[in-house]
Amino acid sequence: MVVLIALLTLLFLGWAIYTVQDKFLQSSSHSLVQAATKAAGKLDMMILGQYRDIQLLSTTSITQHQTPETLTKYLRDMAQTHPTYQWIGITDSHGRIVAATDMSKPSLDRSQSHWFQLARTIAGARILDGQIDDESGGTSAFTLIAPRRSPDGRFLGAIAAVVGVPSLMHLLDDTMQRLKNIAWTDGSHLEYQLLNEKGNVIGDSTLREEGRLNLHQVGYLSATLAGKQAPGFIQHTHPQRGTSLITAYAQVNIAYADPPLRWSILIHVDRDSLLTPIHSFLRELSFFATLILLPLFGLVLVMMKALHGEWEIARHESHRATQAEAALTKRTETLHTLLVAAQTLSAQQDLDGLLHHILHLAKENSGARYAALEVYHDNVHRTTRFLASGIDEPAARAIQTILLNQAGGESLGQENGVIRLHHLTEQWAAHGIPVDPASLVSFLSVSIRSQDRFFGRLYLANKVTQLDLAESFSELDEQAVLTLAGQAGTAIQNLQLLHDSKEQARHDSLTGLLNHSTTLTILAQELSRAQRSHDPVAVLIADLDHFKKVNDTYGHPVGDLVLQEAARRLRETARRSDHVGRVGGEEFLIVAPNCDLNALQECAERFRIAISDRPFDTTSGPLTITVSIGATIWSADHPLNSEHLRKMADYALYRVKSRGRNGINIVPHPDTISAEQLKKTG
Repeated sequence: MVVLIALLTLLFLGWAIYTVQDKFLQSSSHSLVQAATKAAGKLDMMILGQYRDIQLLSTTSITQHQTPETLTKYLRDMAQTHPTYQWIGITDSHGRIVAATDMSKPSLDRSQSHWFQLARTIAGARILDGQIDDESGGTSAFTLIAPRRSPDGRFLGAIAAVVGVPSLMHLLDDTMQRLKNIAWTDGSHLEYQLLNEKGNVIGDSTLREEGRLNLHQVGYLSATLAGKQAPGFIQHTHPQRGTSLITAYAQVNIAYADPPLRWSILIHVDRDSLLTPIHSFLRELSFFATLILLPLFGLVLVMMKALHGEWEIARHESHRATQAEAALTKRTETLHTLLVAAQTLSAQQDLDGLLHHILHLAKENSGARYAALEVYHDNVHRTTRFLASGIDEPAARAIQTILLNQAGGESLGQENGVIRLHHLTEQWAAHGIPVDPASLVSFLSVSIRSQDRFFGRLYLANKVTQLDLAESFSELDEQAVLTLAGQAGTAIQNLQLLHDSKEQARHDSLTGLLNHSTTLTILAQELSRAQRSHDPVAVLIADLDHFKKVNDTYGHPVGDLVLQEAARRLRETARRSDHVGRVGGEEFLIVAPNCDLNALQECAERFRIAISDRPFDTTSGPLTITVSIGATIWSADHPLNSEHLRKMADYALYRVKSRGRNGINIVPHPDTISAEQLKKTG
């Protein structure tokens, strides 16, 4: 026990030291990040001021109406006022320097310079990324350029200003000086670097190797992160020295450049130099803490021995109470789960989803590893579907080949009660099924009935507990699954009733065809599909000739028989993709997708022959009924809405009836008829 307490104490001290050290490093690193961020903001503001100077200089009239000598004096005064400018020059439209702070440069012809060529193509000021520049004497610098243009937009020349990066470094030097004045830093271990967007060093506090070192290429992770992320810090190893560093990084987002430039500021500090004072403090603290804690160990040992006996008694009583509470909680959870299951089952809208949900609920509520649902075809005990969850091949084979002689000698599918088996390993061996970890140990089966008919059976196998497989399912499992089976039967019955009611609402009660509203809805759907696929859609209206005379002569019962037989013939003649609906008393509408103008005549003739060429057998004897058919077609060349198509087909029907009935007429497109002719159809 003493050894354990000592070990725990050491672990606690180690954890405390690590936590203090980590918090200190985090705090110091965030201070470095703040310093880098502030320096980046100041550098950005300074560059913005120079950018605006050049932008203003390019638009002011002084650059257009002054002599070269006056311009040269103005530029030199400007460079003297702002020492950051190493060189400023103004060219004419041909690229020749006409005024500059230093006219002694080797070449006054800058027509081939990159900055001059770029100035000819831009409208405003532009910043070129930092690099080694000849204008700056071989040091890191960036160039500001702007075009000079006349009021009418004519190019007059360019203005270029070279700003030396070292002249901006006093901002970072001031930042370093403030950091050196903080107690936790050692000035000899603080460094900074300024990188351009490509990772080249354009400013360095120690190496002074501007432009000759690319930190992306040498593997500086902080250089990569600074170009992609918000300000932050990283702990890493120096690639050359091998020392542990903390590097804070921040971006200098020169957003007003076109394109925007992203420079990076890196501030490095040796990790060991930060931790030296904290290590000394922690060593002293650990020494005094050990002196204080040692006398407490004896007192703790005495107290622990006294408490151990009390704890054993309390643990025993708590275990009994926990078992009782767990049993009560399990029953409460089961009741709640069954209540939720009833609600979720009633919310299912299709049979397939309902069956899968029943299988899932049975598996979850019983704790079974394997679950299956076998659905039978009406009153014929033949399997139509077999759904499984969590079942591998051996388990599925075991469920489907189990012999239920042990459960009363009846077939599993025909059994209406509950079957609960256990210790099944020997039974699988007797039937030639290999005994392996996938074999079934416990088994529970419950039948599902819907509308007092046997619907199917749930199979559950291998009850899983927190420790291992249980030998059998419990009575609570059996009661829960029985209740779930009852809920499932009710849900299946309700879903079937809902399906039947929807089907009745879609079809005509006399003929069984699609009713008026459903037919028009399907026509709109087919037209919408045709607009996407550009496939033709034919619309036919068939009207039984002299049908009123049939009703008046033979009575409405005979008329109903004629309508039913006509509907049957139309349905049998139609293709599988066609839609046939009754839209009036003796009027039928046929929607034929993918039926072009060439096939429409043959299609309509098939429907006419089906009605007109065979007499109708009725209770009053055989009757000869003919039909008139008007048709039109939707095409991508003539995209009409459903109402216009029906009017065209109705007009075609009108022409058939006006010519003697029992025929076909097709209006191929709206150009063949006038609006006045359409009005004749009503």
